[in-house]
Amino acid sequence: MKLEYQFTFKEYLEACRISTKLETFSEVEFWTRAVLIVGGGIVYIIAGPNPLWGYFIIGFGICYIPTVKFLERRKIMSFDKGFFWVLLFMQIKSAIKGEISLQPFLLFGTILQLVYWISQFFGFFQFCRWKRTNFWHELVSLQMTESGLELETEKVSILLNWQFYSHFLETKNLFVIYPCEFSSIPHIFPKQAFNREQRQVFRELLHSKIPPFSQV
Repeated sequence: MKLEYQFTFKEYLEACRISTKLETFSEVEFWTRAVLIVGGGIVYIIAGPNPLWGYFIIGFGICYIPTVKFLERRKIMSFDKGFFWVLLFMQIKSAIKGEISLQPFLLFGTILQLVYWISQFFGFFQFCRWKRTNFWHELVSLQMTESGLELETEKVSILLNWQFYSHFLETKNLFVIYPCEFSSIPHIFPKQAFNREQRQVFRELLHSKIPPFSQV
């Protein structure tokens, strides 16, 4: 069976999230962050020039844990693993000096985190990378046989035996085939390249040659 395909941005975005190694927070860190953010909002209400910013920060703190967990299920990370603590230290230092109205570090971090989450959720950063990377726009030819897969583009042609792969994963829009341990880059095939019959044939071929992810 032979077919040709190009990746769409939707498929690229799904591939990026599959390959993302998610660094999650512990429950203690989750609650510590949420409590400190709410506490910072209370300080803004009491000592800041505009109490509305304080209510904004408190709302962010209350929604922090469910928001992060929601995004983590979609393989979207927070950028603030260490940045949060730096901002908090700077905010406390400025508050002790009575400079809360002049140095709104926690407010700045809250707004920056929200912008980052929104950009990641809608794939803005990934879209920029997708537009700049020629590989995702190349026409790929895929030949499937009993012995392996042959992939060919305008610049590259490779033939890989089934023994090269360790396991595979099927998602809503993709077949993802993982190589053996010496290579960490999966091979990704969009389902839109197959018609219904071809998709079923490929699925059965994968099951006969490679164990699915759940069995690894």
